[in-house]
Amino acid sequence: MKKEDKDQDISQVVGGSLNILGMKIDVGKLLSSPEEVKGNLEQLREKLKKAGGKEVMSDEEWKKGGMSIKGSIKTRSLSGESEYHIGTSGLSQEKRGKAKAPEAPEAVEPPVDVFTEEKEVVIIAEVPGVELTDLDIKLVDNMFSFTTRPSSRRNYRKKIKLSVAVDADSMKATCGNGILEVHLNKK
Repeated sequence: MKKEDKDQDISQVVGGSLNILGMKIDVGKLLSSPEEVKGNLEQLREKLKKAGGKEVMSDEEWKKGGMSIKGSIKTRSLSGESEYHIGTSGLSQEKRGKAKAPEAPEAVEPPVDVFTEEKEVVIIAEVPGVELTDLDIKLVDNMFSFTTRPSSRRNYRKKIKLSVAVDADSMKATCGNGILEVHLNKK
């Protein structure tokens, strides 16, 4: 293998462009050499500030070169959804390979509705991207909880104290199209 194959420019691997508020930014160039697109980034930063964006870095920090590019990109294709975490910090190509990988996103508390019916309690939660097999569902002392397993593509967590006594053995759960539905008989 040739040395230049090892040091392949990321812009030859990653392609596409971002269109944010009418500002087109080449993704490959942004990731491989952010200093070349710094002018576009400065224009974009000003547009975002005018649009009411939250500032996480002062103008002085920005001008000192402390900028970084981090986040995640979600893609959807015939083979399913994919999520890629990116993170560069203006480091040179040699140092970028040694940089610490970005951490996985924190657990999200999804929206949940609890319906107290005549004979049962029904809990409905929005958990897109997971199946029933991806979830650990528990009921201990009327504290209902669920979390995703470490192997899951998403990271959800929720705890709910139920206002009525329910029979834990009666729990029936289904999950389809990103909706978790749990039925529990009242005691």
